[in-house]
Amino acid sequence: MNNFKADKNSSVPIHHQLYLYIKGLIESGEFSEGESLPSENEMIKLYEISRITIRRAISDLEHDGLVLRRRGSGTVVQHIKKQRTLSQFSSFSGDAKVKGDKPGSIILKIEKMEAGVKVGEKLNIASKSQIYFIKRLRLLNGKLIALHETYVRSDLGFSIKNSDFDTNTSLYEFLEEHGIKLGSADETIEAKMSSSEVKRDLFLEDNQPVIYKERVTFDQNGKPIEFSENTYIADSYKYYVHIVNVRGDSNETL
Repeated sequence: MNNFKADKNSSVPIHHQLYLYIKGLIESGEFSEGESLPSENEMIKLYEISRITIRRAISDLEHDGLVLRRRGSGTVVQHIKKQRTLSQFSSFSGDAKVKGDKPGSIILKIEKMEAGVKVGEKLNIASKSQIYFIKRLRLLNGKLIALHETYVRSDLGFSIKNSDFDTNTSLYEFLEEHGIKLGSADETIEAKMSSSEVKRDLFLEDNQPVIYKERVTFDQNGKPIEFSENTYIADSYKYYVHIVNVRGDSNETL
């Protein structure tokens, strides 16, 4: 925190300079979750800037979910939500590894069962067809963030057993190792309140929101292979979308 020096000749406002500096410290891990930032009086002495400027920077950090001001505790660093882009097809494990995180799982259930109407429609099979059901708690750097309930069609030429999965197994890697070439996925996302069963599995408080995601994964020929219902703890995950102007008219006024 001692390396910040306000550039008063910069076109960037000083409060935003301070915002970017503290944001960088949080994202780099120099300030960890739950750690308190220096007080306003300490920052005034360190940086030789006004209280109003400091309060504006802290307000912007709080608005972006990076810190939380608590009466009696000062300004505390918040948990940084893990970001995932919606425009790229990847697995939970693969996406985590790309970002330098450590994925993990707790296997709750693996069994063979009838598809039922909803799963049958998603996988384009009869409702009485047999499918494999895999229920896992998903961990990121040892922290519980999601519940994944996955349904895999059983006519792919191989079986799925409890012994096939451990805390580090990626389902998509498992499928590709068995000759399934994955090609694309359809995904829907919504915010919702969780059921009592999901609350129990994820150790949620009453009225704690979740991000609910359904995904149908297809092979390279467009055949539906897997349907999953995934519930993420809302304060641990967020999604990122890059949007382009499909008309290609950079001068269009929005």
